[in-house]
Amino acid sequence: MKPGLFPHRRAMALPLTLVFILVGAVLVGAALYVVENMYSTSRHVVAETRLYNAAQSGIEKGKMVLWEYWKEKRDELDLEERTFDGDPDSIRAKLKDGEDLDGKIDMTDENFPDVKVAVDILDCNYILGDGKTFKELTEDERKSLPSQWPGGEGGHEASGGLDDPPVPEGTSVIIDPSRWIFPKTGNGGSRRFVIRSTALDEKGEQQIQIEVMVELKS
Repeated sequence: MKPGLFPHRRAMALPLTLVFILVGAVLVGAALYVVENMYSTSRHVVAETRLYNAAQSGIEKGKMVLWEYWKEKRDELDLEERTFDGDPDSIRAKLKDGEDLDGKIDMTDENFPDVKVAVDILDCNYILGDGKTFKELTEDERKSLPSQWPGGEGGHEASGGLDDPPVPEGTSVIIDPSRWIFPKTGNGGSRRFVIRSTALDEKGEQQIQIEVMVELKS
């Protein structure tokens, strides 16, 4: 082939090279995006699982403290009816000296040093203050309340009327998998509490909250 016979073929080398570089850059960028997205998703799932395990640990420790006082130190428990005044603290399970029962829970756990866990033990034996009904409560107040089971150790249960808090979606008033029943310690009725455990990561970016209803048989 004589020089200069097809000069335009030589001129195509540079544009083709640039096209290949551009396509390669796009592919590398897409690959980096996919890898970064997979890493971020995996890290989020791992962190969420860790938070759930930490929250579950709080639930178990709450059960231990509640069972210890119910079985061995029941005379120290304040079993009087609570009155909800808009603050969940008003319906916490308490001791007769005024201390919150969940204050007895030691959440020091070397397995979760970077997770903050808060455990609340709420008494289901409560009424609403100021003559309110559940319909008059705000959405946040409804969410903060456990199921209402009026009565003391005699085992009087909620009537199931219109003023009772609604049953959470996905649960059953007959069989609830989140309800834990302790064995009987004697003769009589029962008492219900809700243990609520909230796990928060050290950066405050992710949070998991789980709860379980505990029925203590007398």
